[in-house]
Amino acid sequence: MTTSSDILLSLTRAALWDREPQLDTALTTSTWKDIYFQAIKQAVQGIVYDAICRLPDALMPPDEILYPWKEEVGFIETTHQQQLMALAWVTSCIEAESSLHPVILKGLPLADLYPVPAHRVSGDIDIFYGNAAASLEADHLVESWGLPVQRDPLDDSIYMVGSVPVEHHSLLYRSHVPFRCRRLISWVERRMKEADSTREVVINGLPLHVLSPELDLVQLSGHALKHALNEGIGLRQLCDIALFVSHNREALSPALVRPTLKRHGLLRWTDLCLSYGLTYLGLQQEQLPYPVHANPQLVASMHEEVLHSGNFGLLDERYRPKGNAPQKKATAHRIMRNVWRYIRVCPQEATCWSLGLAALRLKEKVGLNR
Repeated sequence: MTTSSDILLSLTRAALWDREPQLDTALTTSTWKDIYFQAIKQAVQGIVYDAICRLPDALMPPDEILYPWKEEVGFIETTHQQQLMALAWVTSCIEAESSLHPVILKGLPLADLYPVPAHRVSGDIDIFYGNAAASLEADHLVESWGLPVQRDPLDDSIYMVGSVPVEHHSLLYRSHVPFRCRRLISWVERRMKEADSTREVVINGLPLHVLSPELDLVQLSGHALKHALNEGIGLRQLCDIALFVSHNREALSPALVRPTLKRHGLLRWTDLCLSYGLTYLGLQQEQLPYPVHANPQLVASMHEEVLHSGNFGLLDERYRPKGNAPQKKATAHRIMRNVWRYIRVCPQEATCWSLGLAALRLKEKVGLNR
């Protein structure tokens, strides 16, 4: 039986690869409402809207669904333009007033891979400067402009340019495995000094620097894993990875990429994400830089979790505390389920993440009892 989730995936695949959607029968208003909610939950409402716009009139959603959906997409488009303007201002000011070289992560460079870039939902602007010291220098420069900068305990920072949040990352991504984290920092700092560590792209007329495909795949995979072990990931992040690999297939040398991913404990996790793309998102074997291998049962389990958790678990009803139950208990339950699910593909990362959380909770309890 075809479910709302199946239809959502079908529409997502059509939009990702710019193809005609395969929908043969009219859907009920109730079904369209469910698809609309799921699209928002997965942060793919703009992408799915592009596929819907290619449906014949008889198969379109009713106006009570289509009109608010269109308004939602209009908001995504406005946000996209605001981010482009904010990014142009930030990068031009930083490059004019310092020797720093901002490298743009995730968001807008990924959006540019989609058939309609302005319809990918983006959260904030992420900028990397190569190391923690350079990131701190950028923070001080932003503060000199009169913009308050908030730093988190892990030394990342965030500030607002108008209504657009901008985040400076001190690390490419965070590994929970101590020795791996140190090795990653050293490797990234060494690579960022090499000429081929970044490349220039032009997005909507704006020249920007992004990571080399090799570094970018490590960053995308590591970032996705962090969320998968914590609050969960949704379709948007997996669509990002599928499109990124497809667009950069020729630049991703298997002889370089596979050992790099393996060295940082990301090879089996990346294989799982790409196998998900092959199974559910319309990614084709010939679009991959190397053959991938993943347990089909784990891919199916991942899909079930993706449908439940959605984008960063924001609309996951399973772990909302009931009654007076504490939020921390629900969060711990969610994390332990995620750790158990993915421990086969990232055993060290999953184990260190769960042990680190346990140590943190113990420290909090000891502090409260003093």
